[in-house]
Amino acid sequence: MKRALVIGASRSLGTHLASNLAANGWQVVGTGRRPADEVPQADTFDYVRLDLSKVSEVPRFMAEVGAGGYDLIVHNAVTYGSVQGNPLPGLDELEAMFRVNTLVPYHLLHQLLSAQPADRFCSCVVINSDAIYHANKNSAPYAATKAALRVLTTSLADTFRSAPASVATLVLGPLPDPKKLEDFEKVSQRHGLSVDDVTRTYLRRSNPSYVIDRLIDFESCYRSVEYLAGLGPAANGTVCRLDGGSAGSLI
Repeated sequence: MKRALVIGASRSLGTHLASNLAANGWQVVGTGRRPADEVPQADTFDYVRLDLSKVSEVPRFMAEVGAGGYDLIVHNAVTYGSVQGNPLPGLDELEAMFRVNTLVPYHLLHQLLSAQPADRFCSCVVINSDAIYHANKNSAPYAATKAALRVLTTSLADTFRSAPASVATLVLGPLPDPKKLEDFEKVSQRHGLSVDDVTRTYLRRSNPSYVIDRLIDFESCYRSVEYLAGLGPAANGTVCRLDGGSAGSLI
């Protein structure tokens, strides 16, 4: 049976990826910081707690479920920390966000790919954010962590170019996260507008480069992961953008 690891599977997109892989015949390990009883559909895959804010979690995780290798690794874990909207966060807060979004994932992915059996090919898909293309004073701290992850992902692709692995990046634009949908519903009721109208207005105001009128649905993200995994070795170093044209016309 094909074996997959979804890092950051405790909510939203990560839960969708893990549960859909399981439904399509994969043996899935999904991770997150939340207790299993707070994770929707946790009964559909093997849920393991993993706190990426702690470097000590990496060897513990590797010893528990890192052996044997994987056919697919999807890195989806992310935190916005307490610095979102703060142009000058404290260094401790900024370091904590870099640790979860960039530094510990880099070490974890490196160890996972290093542990791959020579006869088992692994497709690694690192999910990133279109925030790297259009940071402003409020989003820059978060965007910086994702930009650094993008650079380190390139390093992983180079490091494992001759190994039985490929490392690709999937850059995503605005997603239908539950909190966002809840906010849209409140605005729609307050102003007597349809949720579709609120969504269109949000997208056009939040980034003029967007050429979409709908949020990017989770199923399209899942199909993009499947596509990158299906490319095999040719996917190494690939950057796939499912971002609604976030970066404008030349990138």
